[in-house]
Amino acid sequence: MHENFRRQRRLESRLDETVRIASIVQKGMATGRSSYVEMRALDRLTSHNIKTKTSALKKSLKPNAEIEDLLAKVPQAMSDGYTRVLTPNGIVRESELDRLLTIDADISTCLGMIDSEKPQKIRGAVGALKELIEERKKLVDSLKV
Repeated sequence: MHENFRRQRRLESRLDETVRIASIVQKGMATGRSSYVEMRALDRLTSHNIKTKTSALKKSLKPNAEIEDLLAKVPQAMSDGYTRVLTPNGIVRESELDRLLTIDADISTCLGMIDSEKPQKIRGAVGALKELIEERKKLVDSLKV
């Protein structure tokens, strides 16, 4: 009973953090400004959510070396990016932020498709996930200034 209460509190805390960060991103998009601390929080939350999803997938899938290798690469690719959409004076590069958010949403969708256990969806999702990881790496690398 006590463990369930703690788990519930953690989930509520994560939900509160998600709502807070969504609000911060909306404000940043509206004003064109944000802070490094806010974007680092977005990096942390995104990374945590993807790690959680890939860990659950690894446990639920039948052993498959290709998919396991790909799932191991996903959290590494998600390690940062949002802090880099800021210029040194705190201005948000809107098009890069939008592109990064879109890629991350697509990565999450692909992970959901891999979990579907339908072979056609899994094959398509694995290919798409590989491309998205590469696209995200290229985008994040291009932001290193």
